Amino acid sequence: MLIPLIIGKNSNGDNQMIDLAQSPLLMISYCEEEQLKNIVTQLTNLDYPFKQSDYYIVSSRKCAYWNIDLQHAIHFYKDDPSKGNINKKSKLLKIINDEISRRERILKKNKGIDFKRYFSLNTWKDEKLSYQFFIIDDIWDIVISKPKTIGLSLMRIILYGSDVGIHTIFTSKLSYRNLLEQLININPSITKELQKNMGCLSLKESTV
Repeated sequence: MLIPLIIGKNSNGDNQMIDLAQSPLLMISYCEEEQLKNIVTQLTNLDYPFKQSDYYIVSSRKCAYWNIDLQHAIHFYKDDPSKGNINKKSKLLKIINDEISRRERILKKNKGIDFKRYFSLNTWKDEKLSYQFFIIDDIWDIVISKPKTIGLSLMRIILYGSDVGIHTIFTSKLSYRNLLEQLININPSITKELQKNMGCLSLKESTV
């Protein structure tokens, strides 16, 4: 495992692990604060080559509960924007999308190799790229945000981020399918992205 994350225990009481590098999107359903604290603590303490800052959209209350130093993270506190180093969620989403575009250009310049291959060759690269994670403690808050372009920005991160090493982790009481349905209802232009990247005419035809 390149980037191990403990997600629970198996029937024998042993830690159940996943490899975050192989998990482009991680949704934590019905997540309690203690579970979220545990996952964010693990992410903060992860050690892998050329580790870079992660991105957070969180409530001030939950940040205090985590008691984690986010000094080296790019974060937005939705309950009190003045406490974050980004004062708008739309701005943070733009930062992530700009980083996705930058990484896409770098990979294309390097003969179109995929991110996993590029990461394995980081030692010999002038510009290092490492895995980054985008953590959202309440995905619904973004789904219903205005303007509607915020939902489209989120979808672009979900669709394209993992191709360049930026993976999304969020909590929600909705299934992934229901989340996409809500996003489409709010912004029908997302359907075009689904058609382009998932080859489906409608969400019901998708296997997501």
